Amino acid sequence: MPIYLVNPYKSILEAPRRLQEFEEQRHILIGIRTEDGQCIANFPNGEFIFPEEMREKLEPLVGKTVAILRLNGYHIREVVGSGDRID
Repeated sequence: MPIYLVNPYKSILEAPRRLQEFEEQRHILIGIRTEDGQCIANFPNGEFIFPEEMREKLEPLVGKTVAILRLNGYHIREVVGSGDRID
């Protein structure tokens, strides 16, 4: 019987990715976790890596629709209704 090695790493299509400069992620935030000094946010369209210090800002937004824009840093907001902004 052959022995198959299982690769513990995710494929490139499944691995968390970083937002590019000028890119926005806008979806329901399913959950967050910290791994290897990074904050990993889980959305319906995949996982995204952010700096660990963003965990504090993202934690209260789990279960809500959020928009995260990368523009000279990261800008986070909760999306309410038709896109109204609350601070």
